[in-house]
Amino acid sequence: MRRQTPSLKSWLTLTIAALALLPNLVAVYLITRSSPGFASEGRMMLVVWLFAVTLFATGLGYLLASRLLVPLDELTRSLRYLKVSTRTLADLSLPPPKQPPPQEVAVLREQFELLIAHLRELTESREAVYATLAHDLKTPLIAAVRATSYLIDADEISREQRIQILVQLQQELDRTYRLVENLLTASKLETTRPQLELINLNALLEDLRLRFLKEGERRGIDIVVSGSGETRADRVMLERAAANLVENALRHARSKIILRAGSGFIEVEDDGPGLPAPLEALSQPFHSQKLRGVRSGSSGLGLYIVRQVAELHKGVFRSCKGSLGGACIHLEANDRRLSTYTLL
Repeated sequence: MRRQTPSLKSWLTLTIAALALLPNLVAVYLITRSSPGFASEGRMMLVVWLFAVTLFATGLGYLLASRLLVPLDELTRSLRYLKVSTRTLADLSLPPPKQPPPQEVAVLREQFELLIAHLRELTESREAVYATLAHDLKTPLIAAVRATSYLIDADEISREQRIQILVQLQQELDRTYRLVENLLTASKLETTRPQLELINLNALLEDLRLRFLKEGERRGIDIVVSGSGETRADRVMLERAAANLVENALRHARSKIILRAGSGFIEVEDDGPGLPAPLEALSQPFHSQKLRGVRSGSSGLGLYIVRQVAELHKGVFRSCKGSLGGACIHLEANDRRLSTYTLL
């Protein structure tokens, strides 16, 4: 059981009573000290006087404390109202005060309003991520269902046609799997802290090159790894962020992608048309769907994951100028002195 501590009203009452009683105690002490032969009747009067002052000061202190804490009590009731309210977070706000509160309580109310606004933004961002993911999952799943239905109904098709349909089915399922990976990463970013370990960036990029080698060959895109370097980061989060950058580059590259590693950073560059909008806008999963030249949900969720991973590791990511003339994204640590939180 949690230990009960005195209320603020009790402390204020005792403080006000003590301030009122203390001068009287000092006066009584001086009177009795200066008059050793003070009569017993006079001493009794002083005791009665002190008792009366104590009762009066305590009552006055209670009334003053109650009056002073009225704005705080009203704020407490408002917060309790938020707890039991059936309104959604988007419509939730503190009820207006009945009277203008003191400056300190007004500042406290403002901070609670800012907290509610922050929670609202987090909720809207999460809903946007999951809405984008659900939209993106729908497309490959529909294509996979159609391909499967066609194989079931098609009695006379050649071996080449069957292989072509199966390859398409495999591609759609791979795309679905990558989207589910993003969902799991997004969930992990909200609930866990990075488990830091030393990572060889060249080896990580080489693994990604082998992972996307067939996809690159199918699209006629050459994937090259260059440079070397190390960093301390969460391996799962970092691999997912880097994979999203490669997937994004594969969608836009014409013939070549460079995966570049360095001391504490990586760069993913392609020879495509370049970024259709600022990186900050592209990394917003909801807004990126409305950008011209960006396929619905194709890049916003992936870059959003990259941005979140960078921020969680105290890092940043930005666009850079490469040698291929297309998009180039550079990830590095925000402060090299934070060696235990260096990302990329």
